Amino acid sequence: MRGLIPAVMLAKLSALLESMGDNRPLYSHFDLLAGTSTGGLLALALGAPVLKTNLQPDTRYISYIYDEQQKTLMQRLLGKPGEKILRGTLPFGVDVTTLESFYLQNGRQIFPKSQGRFFSQIFTDKYDVQPLQRLLQHMFCDVPLSEAVIPTMVMTYDAAHGRPFVMSSHDSHGFLFWEAARSTSAAPTFFKPAYLYDREENTMQTLIDGGVVANNPSLYAYRLAKELYPDAKRFHILSLSTASSDFTFTVSGAGTGVIGWIDPAKGAPIQKIYATSQMQVVDQIAPTIPDISYYRIHGTLGQTCKLDETTAVALSTMHQGAQKIYQENEEQLKNYAQLLSQRTHFDQMKLGPKEVLPMSQPPVQIEAPKEEIPALDSYHNFLRRYKIEDVDNQENTQ
Repeated sequence: MRGLIPAVMLAKLSALLESMGDNRPLYSHFDLLAGTSTGGLLALALGAPVLKTNLQPDTRYISYIYDEQQKTLMQRLLGKPGEKILRGTLPFGVDVTTLESFYLQNGRQIFPKSQGRFFSQIFTDKYDVQPLQRLLQHMFCDVPLSEAVIPTMVMTYDAAHGRPFVMSSHDSHGFLFWEAARSTSAAPTFFKPAYLYDREENTMQTLIDGGVVANNPSLYAYRLAKELYPDAKRFHILSLSTASSDFTFTVSGAGTGVIGWIDPAKGAPIQKIYATSQMQVVDQIAPTIPDISYYRIHGTLGQTCKLDETTAVALSTMHQGAQKIYQENEEQLKNYAQLLSQRTHFDQMKLGPKEVLPMSQPPVQIEAPKEEIPALDSYHNFLRRYKIEDVDNQENTQ
């Protein structure tokens, strides 16, 4: 559920570009999209050929791409531009504003409240994976990962062979978009591993959430980008966090045995320490690499929200926290948007046809509030806007 935070950041970045007069699809400003776990779902949604999926396309603008021919002597003397030749159009991208709704409207389907009793978790996964898998299959259909509109990668881990496993459109092993989404989101103890047939190695793969090896996949993305673009002089990495706090653990003499380190009542300290230290490594190493410009958008929510928390209060907290994080990092995002808006070449993708018929964009329905509740005004407006039922408070009043 914490993917809601980077989803808000992506919508903000898209809005910044539009305010600069840049109406091109968000994905087209990048040379590579990468993500792990919930971030992997967002990367796949951005990189998918949206008209072949059930994702909501943004069809408001048609982006024509031209090549400027070499100027003639007369054009140079008169200071006139060279002749422009139409190369094609940018394929439509996903409506970035709908990525927030993916989490807000589907959270309880993926993480049903009735599941996940503590003692049952000891012997089996916390959630049935079928609702999530059906949702991913519906979203992405059977589109091959190799058909991504620009290079796209997600991190997973091959549990059977004990190795990081990068699923990318560049080297897709025949996997589909939904299979990549299923694999990168297969969080241990929450969902079963993804058992998928590798069409290149002709074997079954046992893949789990790539967060066990790269919660922040920036360095893996950098490595792949170096392979894809060997002549590039500099790599500008935008890294969006899910607003997780650095985990601290007070060690006591009675709490350092096996049970103390994995005790769920204490937040499974050893697991959280691994995750925190893993992200700290990337944040400390990436800025020191000479050909990387590293833009890290990070902040804290002010209170703890679990990975699978879907209450209306938790969703509202995450959404409001994302707005706060944006405000704290607004200048850095504006600078990055300015950099993106200067892009003129799109050699990282296959362009669409030269002529595209306009498509209608379904209007967004916004319900008028029925009443004002001063003490909870922003909270209730948030629920109305995204059509979220406050089931927990309803149960408490019955």
